[in-house]
Amino acid sequence: MSVIFPGNYVAHLNAYREQGCVALPGVEFYRAVGAVVINPDNDNVTDASGVLVAGNYAAQVLSPDLRQDDKPRKDKALVIPKGSVVYRTAVSAPGVKAATAGDTVAIQSATNIPALTTDLTAGADLYFPENGASSALGDLLSGTAVTADTPILLTTDASFTASVNPSVGADRNSPSALLVEVCYYRAAAAPDAEDAHVPFAIESGQGF
Repeated sequence: MSVIFPGNYVAHLNAYREQGCVALPGVEFYRAVGAVVINPDNDNVTDASGVLVAGNYAAQVLSPDLRQDDKPRKDKALVIPKGSVVYRTAVSAPGVKAATAGDTVAIQSATNIPALTTDLTAGADLYFPENGASSALGDLLSGTAVTADTPILLTTDASFTASVNPSVGADRNSPSALLVEVCYYRAAAAPDAEDAHVPFAIESGQGF
């Protein structure tokens, strides 16, 4: 885990490394992005025909290593640490096709995790909105902290398949996934010796 400070924020936060930023003194902010990948060839969440059936799925923070052939991927569960306050959630579904119009994806309800104001819903063409759906942004510092480490689950109400809109002729191998973003903050660690610039001790005879 690492924390960056104003002036060094030149790229998006690395969720895999649990990287946060300090925007207010004493508070660390985090942006975690997880996925449920729909890949008929290399995934164990789909059935034999490559369909993601209705159910609850644990979102995974995907490893930056995109290879899947020479070694196991080191993906890990998306978990909000105890003592964190969630202030935004969002869901999108690039490369995913629903079974019928109106099928939905949502974050499963959890203690002190704000739900989406509206579920992510498939349109008449069976694809989901490109911009996804996100929760309303309320009072940033008035939320309630989670009382335990909280895994993030996505709930689907129908069967989904990997498909790109418009089709490019390679739907089965397209980058298809249900994506979830959870933004949260927590208290920063107590100051250390470097924060106070505590001088080193001077041995006798070292002075000028």
